[in-house]
Amino acid sequence: MLTKTKIIHLIGSLNPGGVQTYILNISNYDNIHNIRREVWALYQKNGLLYNEFLKKNINVSSCHIIPADKNWRPYFLWKRLRYFASIFYFLRLFRKLKISKPDLVILHEPVRILTQFFVLRLLNIPTIWNIHAEKSLVKNKRVFKWMYKYFFKNKLTIIGDSKYVLLKNLSYMKESFYPNFENMQIVHATVDLDKFLSIKRKYTKKKEDLIIGSVGRLNWAKGYDLLIESLSVLKKNHPNFQMKIAGDGPYRSKLENMIDHYSLRDNVFILGELHYNDIPKFYDSINLYTQPSISEALSITLQEAMASSLPILASNAGGIPEVIDHNETGILFEKGSKKELIIGLKKIIAMDNDQREEMGKKARERSIKKFDIKKTAKTLNNIYNEALNK
Repeated sequence: MLTKTKIIHLIGSLNPGGVQTYILNISNYDNIHNIRREVWALYQKNGLLYNEFLKKNINVSSCHIIPADKNWRPYFLWKRLRYFASIFYFLRLFRKLKISKPDLVILHEPVRILTQFFVLRLLNIPTIWNIHAEKSLVKNKRVFKWMYKYFFKNKLTIIGDSKYVLLKNLSYMKESFYPNFENMQIVHATVDLDKFLSIKRKYTKKKEDLIIGSVGRLNWAKGYDLLIESLSVLKKNHPNFQMKIAGDGPYRSKLENMIDHYSLRDNVFILGELHYNDIPKFYDSINLYTQPSISEALSITLQEAMASSLPILASNAGGIPEVIDHNETGILFEKGSKKELIIGLKKIIAMDNDQREEMGKKARERSIKKFDIKKTAKTLNNIYNEALNK
């Protein structure tokens, strides 16, 4: 019997997110490719997806960058102690990896990324850096360039969710990757779309009121504050729309206050975090999906909405234009532009049901062609094998 390849993913948390959902979905093919996975959370031991990982036979562990905040008093002293403890992350990670002895480690979390690189190089463990965000490498760019040249060049495999994120993070050192920069692997983080493809969307001849939906973490990057401002303008001439946002995060109280400020309590609803199994029902309850992101690599929720045959209104942030064909599978607007977002909303409202249905069908067809989880799992397995043989 062949020994399974032991792969450890270093992720931020065990709460719902694109990376977590991606790992859960590709693990469905682990028996085919003889893989045994683990996830190590760097911020907390537990999360909403803890049991979901266990159900997939993915072992769960943690290696905290910084101790959990217990609100001990005096707090200023506790805060300093936590920061001091974070200095020892290097030793904690080194010891834990040395004991665990993985065949391959995949890095998803950008915080303390250089520490992770250095530890893995010292232990001579094959490493893949999967870049998901446009600011995965903000600080210490010169240090990374030097480290890559002298320590990592033939040991580190880099893949990105989109061409955009690779350029944003690594274009400053193209010559270091020459001649392979343009040929770097782009693997779209995707999920099993079957449950979304099975949605039977019904359109009637009667024009329906707009029921807009969006799924995402409530933070600055998702652009929901801009969306709420735009909806307040839209309401003056189109008072009967609904906007449902599924998600939670640090911006929730700010967004709730904005909803009250603009008198949108009868129109805009923040539903909180939905269980992943309830997401298809959410898409089935809306007739337009919007992604007003200010910063985005490649949105999994956008893929789900496309598979659900929804017309889409999205910003041109990050890798989104690599997925959405303007005026074909959706409508794109300039990120951060309230004016263009309002124009896009009005354009969708002006469309009749046949036009919305046609756009939704094209989005569905594109999702089938571009986001096949089985092909993605096979591509990743080939990348794993190449990394192991470096």
